[in-house]
Amino acid sequence: MNRIDIVYDAKPYSLSGRSIESIQIEIDGALAAGLPYWLRVNSGEGRFQDAYLLIAPGIPIAIVGVRHGFDHDHDGNDLYEQD
Repeated sequence: MNRIDIVYDAKPYSLSGRSIESIQIEIDGALAAGLPYWLRVNSGEGRFQDAYLLIAPGIPIAIVGVRHGFDHDHDGNDLYEQD
């Protein structure tokens, strides 16, 4: 299962079963509508709890794709490829 880490107000959150692209489309749509939007994410470790992040112009948010496992033989060129 895919997991996306989200950093919001210097705190970690996550989403699973989603792609970075689908989250970007959701956030872009919210910003284009010009209204505040609440993005539902997971908070906590082990037992997840729902958390809602306010998405609005001027509020920074980072979306990070988490890769499972590590290929020790890679040449580093895939580090910048998007899923």
